Amino acid sequence: MPKTTTVFEQRWSFWLSTLSGTSLLVSAGMALWLQSGAGGFSALPETARESLLSQYNAIAHGGFFAALTVLAGLLIRSIVRAGTQETKPRPQKSWPLAVADFIKQHPAVAIVLTTYVVLMVQESSWFYKEILTWFDDIYSDQLLNNFSLRERLINETMGRNDFRFFPLSHQDLHLLSWVTPYTKVWSLVSALELIATIVLGCKLIERVKKNGTSASLILMGTLLFLFTSASAYNYFQFIYSERFLTFLLALYAYHYCVYLDSGQLRNGRLALLFALFIPFFKDTAVLLAVIPAATTIVAGSLGAMPSRPAWGSITPSQWRKAYALEIAILSLALFFLAAFGTLSALPSLAADVPRYDAHLGFSVLALDIRLIIFLGFIASRLWQIGRRQTNVTALDGLNLAALAYGFALYALVGLEGSNYMSLPIQFVAVLDILMIWESLVAPKFNHRINGRQAQAVALGTTLLLLNIEDRQAATFRQRTEVISWKQRSWRTTLNEVRAITQRAKENGETVNLIYSKGWFKHSDQMKALTYDRLVYYDIDTRRYIIKAGIGKGDFYTPQPGDYLVDIDTGKKLTQFGIDLSNYDVLYQEDPSRQYARIFRHR
Repeated sequence: MPKTTTVFEQRWSFWLSTLSGTSLLVSAGMALWLQSGAGGFSALPETARESLLSQYNAIAHGGFFAALTVLAGLLIRSIVRAGTQETKPRPQKSWPLAVADFIKQHPAVAIVLTTYVVLMVQESSWFYKEILTWFDDIYSDQLLNNFSLRERLINETMGRNDFRFFPLSHQDLHLLSWVTPYTKVWSLVSALELIATIVLGCKLIERVKKNGTSASLILMGTLLFLFTSASAYNYFQFIYSERFLTFLLALYAYHYCVYLDSGQLRNGRLALLFALFIPFFKDTAVLLAVIPAATTIVAGSLGAMPSRPAWGSITPSQWRKAYALEIAILSLALFFLAAFGTLSALPSLAADVPRYDAHLGFSVLALDIRLIIFLGFIASRLWQIGRRQTNVTALDGLNLAALAYGFALYALVGLEGSNYMSLPIQFVAVLDILMIWESLVAPKFNHRINGRQAQAVALGTTLLLLNIEDRQAATFRQRTEVISWKQRSWRTTLNEVRAITQRAKENGETVNLIYSKGWFKHSDQMKALTYDRLVYYDIDTRRYIIKAGIGKGDFYTPQPGDYLVDIDTGKKLTQFGIDLSNYDVLYQEDPSRQYARIFRHR
């Protein structure tokens, strides 16, 4: 059979860097031209500017998706070819047999994951914040028009001209909505991503440790990753891009680790494939893709990775071949910058708006126990590597990538360990904790206690850490309770107002229903209620406007007998002008919370 070479990676790097660099230069020139005002774009009427920007975004993003599809197609073809040319691995078990074997080997893990997934599916509903407005019309065509683009979702991810850049974010939900409208199924898909993320992370540790890991590895990894506030955010709501980003990161890191360990180009190209998509789920995620490769180049060239050639030990052309995959991954940085400049920076400069959440830069730094361990692990590894006591591994590159990612978050919007945005860092922190356990603690048990006792100690230690975390602020338990209560309260309040207004209408009353700013502002859920007039209170102008029903579009003045529904507006009602002393409470989900209420004007 022909031997697999790095010609593909070298061509990839050359052409992608050349084309991306050219596009980046053109974008920079156009940006300077826009800022100079020579084009007269800022002098156009607002409606004309918005129309031009909308058309530009549609055309530019269409070109971007075409380029991404071509790149992914080329990679997939090269992966298939590499798989046929390299030494074939031993026959693998079928998925059902592999799953059955996993359950037999790790029954406790299977029980924990099953329970967790059941809870995820149980809690899934339409009552998520963004889901209400992105998908609430999914039933409007009786499920006969599923395969259509959802403009609300597209505008959120590709139509915002405020320097935000995540064109692929939430597109997994977009595709799922074409297949099924049921969020329970979406939650099951999210659960599969969660399980795969955990398994891949543990497999990576096994690779780094040369399969010298304990039987408790998968149980510890499962418990540590499941029970974090960031996981509760992402897997019990599944509206945040960090969920799928972390799944891609696990795939990328695992295959790159296999490539470093075995030299199999198929795994290297799989890593490149997953790295290709990572930067477009969150703008700062480009660091997660390129820094592991950059770490390998630097460490290998300095002689800190025995499996990689040091600079000077081979000719420059041989060096380029040896690091062809890493250079190909680094070329993704130029591709990202070119895409960002074309798709986000240019229209944002033309729109002349500030960066979204610019005021949050360096605003908060709240590290939890795991992130402190994460920083300590990196510091200790750097000290050991600097003293030549150990070699650089794939985990070290992943740690540096997560560190850079965390600093980027801190610089842009602040960093909190309990926030949903920290999930990729929390994933790496779990791997670090596992590595510490497998390197320092587990080996001491090998000749002192048996396997079951060692697993009991590992389980006890993990539960102790989780118990300590549960006594802190913003814990997994607190986050899941809030998520569950919000969904329940939104659903019950909506059902209650539907029942109240239907009874009123049956009794011959005029039903004027008032609501205000919140996630239900543009939701079709409100328009589906029973009313004569649906009235929106604008907290900015402090005026009542009839949104539907009699006198649509007219201003309105509240009258005795009107109903005021507060599903999720809360204290903003009183802050922005509504005197609740004129209203009687008909329903309140929880007296200690200032929303999920129904009032009637007296």
